[in-house]
Amino acid sequence: MKSFVSAAVLTALGCFSLASFAAATDDLSRFLKNVTSAQGSFEQKVFTREGENKEAAGTGDFAFLRPGKFKWHYNAPFEELIVTDGKTLWLYDTELEQVTQKQLSGAIPASPALLLFGAQDFRKDFNVENLASKDGLDWLKATPKDDSNAFSEVRIGFKNGLPQEMTLKDNFGQETRLSFENFKTNVKLQASDFVFKIPKGVEVLKDSSSF
Repeated sequence: MKSFVSAAVLTALGCFSLASFAAATDDLSRFLKNVTSAQGSFEQKVFTREGENKEAAGTGDFAFLRPGKFKWHYNAPFEELIVTDGKTLWLYDTELEQVTQKQLSGAIPASPALLLFGAQDFRKDFNVENLASKDGLDWLKATPKDDSNAFSEVRIGFKNGLPQEMTLKDNFGQETRLSFENFKTNVKLQASDFVFKIPKGVEVLKDSSSF
């Protein structure tokens, strides 16, 4: 796939009121509770451990419908589609004319996608804490409770109750930064919108590994 992502010191936190730290986790809880569907666009940038911007940047659009249905579509620099109906996950590479199909054994696995597209019980899989506001956004940090997770840390910045930025750090120190735009909530979407229709002539690969 071409796609892909330490707590602040106490002295730095001391100049903020407790109320300023309640916003981000409260925003996430309200977002998970009140937003049943959404769609929008994103821009992705990837940085190495040394902070160098890699060429894996991309743009695209997304949509989700709770519970467990989402679509993540890269349109540049290469077209690629990730979509699940909650039971099957499809990874479609248009350049290779190849789709990988994978059955989900249960809920969406503990991943960054779970934080935004999953159910309300995200704290079952993540430790979540508020961070200081920065660049006009209220930030939180989520760390997976399972050490085998591919990501060591996820940060989400909220503005007006909606996620605007998301930073994912993997276990090798690489960072994926996502910026969300045109975020429309509670739009009319159907479960059928998240069922991948395999194009004629496309090779289908079955992935039997488990999450």
